[in-house]
Amino acid sequence: MRIAISFVGLSGGYLVADEAAGSAPGGNAKIMMGLLGLNVVVMVGVLVVLFLGNKKQQTTQTLDQVAAGSATPGAEAKPAEKGKEGEKGKEGEKGKEGGAAEADVHFFSVGDFTANLSGAASTHYVRISVNFEMSKDADEEEFKARRPQFRDKVISLLNSKKPTDLEGAEGRNFLKEEIKTAVNTFIQKGKVEGVYFSTFIIN
Repeated sequence: MRIAISFVGLSGGYLVADEAAGSAPGGNAKIMMGLLGLNVVVMVGVLVVLFLGNKKQQTTQTLDQVAAGSATPGAEAKPAEKGKEGEKGKEGEKGKEGGAAEADVHFFSVGDFTANLSGAASTHYVRISVNFEMSKDADEEEFKARRPQFRDKVISLLNSKKPTDLEGAEGRNFLKEEIKTAVNTFIQKGKVEGVYFSTFIIN
């Protein structure tokens, strides 16, 4: 008995066995069953390979995805990065607001003063330049109109001081508080929030 086996094609999913002349019917049936089993195993293997290959292709990162910064297809930007960007933006806005608040300070120059200090036969005098820090609701026109009053009050306070009263930072700070309290008594709109000396010389 002689059998010729011919693989017609795997794509069709079947095998054909041509039996040689004079083959036994029982042996032919066994061979056919074996070939059919082998055919099924081969087809299952092909399907598994195709399935795995397709799955791998789906998970492979494309160049477009890399350029977009995605780790996997359809991935979105990390929330942490968005949060950092948001914080940076807020910090920048706060910095701008802080700079605007610091710049929103108004000063008023009262002018330069040279006044004699008190004391028996005192020949000492003080030379200072006085500037007021105005509150936000203060009226600059009123400050200009009251400049003579401001100057008179400052000169009166200076004339009442002895040289020892103005020595050191403590004495000067006390003078600043006295000037601020005195001028705020007659300002109608706003107030003086601080007094600054740009020049302070005792002779």
